[in-house]
Amino acid sequence: MTLFIRGFIFSLLIPWSLQAMTLSDFENRARERNPQLRAARQAWKVLDAQSGVAGAFPDPTFTYISEKFPSGMDGTAAESVQHYRVEQPLPFPGKLSKEKLMKHHEALIAETSYDELEREILTQVRQKVYQLALTDRSIALADQSVAVLKNALTSSQTRLSSGQSSTADVFMAQTELRRMENLAYEQHQARLLAQIDLNTLLNDPTDKSLDPLMPPPLQELPMDLAALQVLAVRHSPWIMNGHHEKLHSQAMIDRSRLEYAPNFGLMVERETAPAGPAGRQIGVSMTFPLWLERPWGTMKAAREHALETEAIVEDRTNLVHRMVHAEFIQFNTHLTKARRYQEGIVPSAENTLQVVRQQYASGQTDFLRFLEAFRSWLNARLEYEEEIYQYGHHWAELERWIGADILYDGGGAREKAGEGAKS
Repeated sequence: MTLFIRGFIFSLLIPWSLQAMTLSDFENRARERNPQLRAARQAWKVLDAQSGVAGAFPDPTFTYISEKFPSGMDGTAAESVQHYRVEQPLPFPGKLSKEKLMKHHEALIAETSYDELEREILTQVRQKVYQLALTDRSIALADQSVAVLKNALTSSQTRLSSGQSSTADVFMAQTELRRMENLAYEQHQARLLAQIDLNTLLNDPTDKSLDPLMPPPLQELPMDLAALQVLAVRHSPWIMNGHHEKLHSQAMIDRSRLEYAPNFGLMVERETAPAGPAGRQIGVSMTFPLWLERPWGTMKAAREHALETEAIVEDRTNLVHRMVHAEFIQFNTHLTKARRYQEGIVPSAENTLQVVRQQYASGQTDFLRFLEAFRSWLNARLEYEEEIYQYGHHWAELERWIGADILYDGGGAREKAGEGAKS
């Protein structure tokens, strides 16, 4: 039994050293290929390009007029005059700069919205990778359990033929064997479903086969809850998005105040006739808000929008702090449980199974006791693998809400917070 358990553990560890892609490879592929991310990235770039020209002066207007004045006398030709006019609108100083500032913050809002979506997509990718790792290890566990039960069934049939056991032992072994075969089949199907989801996130064909994947390594967080909350305030795209909304609303207020200010215009015109010197006109125009209801309404709307964004910032900040706190607790809960399974529960279940199997082989106990020990060991292993998955799931969620990577994935390819993470 010791050789079986050691061989089983070794068989679980072998595939991880041969994997073709790391977690960072999957994340980078999602960044490059996921359609949602590509669309959000282009929407951000559109607004960023628009913000660069928002402060440009309006285009001038060139006008050509060919005019004939009636002479009012028979036999006298009409006088022909050619007009060449250029007009340039001149907005009140500050209006264009505030327009540009508003567009700039709109681009930053689109950028942080892209960061939000990127964090969400990458979190889904990580969770699917960890789910595939869970199913891979569960499949290996189920396959090994099937092999053990087949041996147990053979032993029970041999003992039955020699009169050392009853037919009930054979039936129980057959029943348990079928249950393990169902478990193995179920895990294979679960892997196919998780593989479909991951391939979709990577914009790959849904039937693309993926190699066995590595579960997350068990690690302690490098900082306490208070430090994580501070990090979230600095890096979380949800909070940054709210701050840019607030700055955008302030720029709207500043721009709305200038609605009371007049706009100007400059005009130059040249007039030519068939005979005589050419004439010209030079003029300056001013457009002012005669009806004050429009600028007053615009300013009122901007102020209401500012109050709205203040509430949005508070709501997003509270949401991030709540989720960071909750995921911090979940992370540590599943980390502690996984280590307890790793260090105590699973080894105890393995030792119990080894002893009971030896007793069953020597005729000191019945098959029911062996089956009980086997199920206890199997449940301990399955629960251990589930705790590892839940640990990785909440690790990904914690980094999603913080907006920065705080742990390495074991391959050393991910960035830690403060070492290049985007703010």
